[in-house]
Amino acid sequence: MRARWLTAVLLVISIRTADAANIGSNELFQRMEKLNADVKTYTASLHVDVAMKSFPYLSPTLDGNVYYEQPDRTAVVFNTVPVLAEQFKKVYPNIEPPSKWLELYDVSVVGDTNGTTWFKLVPKNAARVDHVDVRADDKTATIVAMTWTYKDGGYVTLAQQFGTFAGHLLVNRQTGHIELPGYKADVSAAFSGYKLNVPIDERVFGS
Repeated sequence: MRARWLTAVLLVISIRTADAANIGSNELFQRMEKLNADVKTYTASLHVDVAMKSFPYLSPTLDGNVYYEQPDRTAVVFNTVPVLAEQFKKVYPNIEPPSKWLELYDVSVVGDTNGTTWFKLVPKNAARVDHVDVRADDKTATIVAMTWTYKDGGYVTLAQQFGTFAGHLLVNRQTGHIELPGYKADVSAAFSGYKLNVPIDERVFGS
């Protein structure tokens, strides 16, 4: 029995290793990893409209700035910090870049239709997220949609549109729906005024 158990464990490990190798050699995934690789940092203005579908049924507008630093540091700082802004930051999911996927997730390709490839990301370590479904554009290697499915039954969907800024494809609009216990909302976000490869105060990532 012990030998069979060990064989089964080794088989699972070998399958996961093979899957990771297959994803790592996937041509689209490689282009996704390299997209904007020369953008070490950026800042952008952010405007967010939230329409809450649960109590207190408010529709706040939030303005602020987003900061990014390779490989995966992102911070959003709103100009004003009302309670709703803080709640929004807590429920809005973190978007890891493809360059971090193989470290954080078991990744597989589950479909490819109409110029779009579907990836499934399952956390390697214990997490509230059960899995993430990602839709990538085959031509531009951009992530056009994501759905986070949570173990408690909630989910978040997000669609993205891209624009060209200084020769780089960067997000200019996001629309999504948040359906979590105690918090339901539709969200629309607009990004503008990108500044690339600029110094960023370390303190913003602790905000």
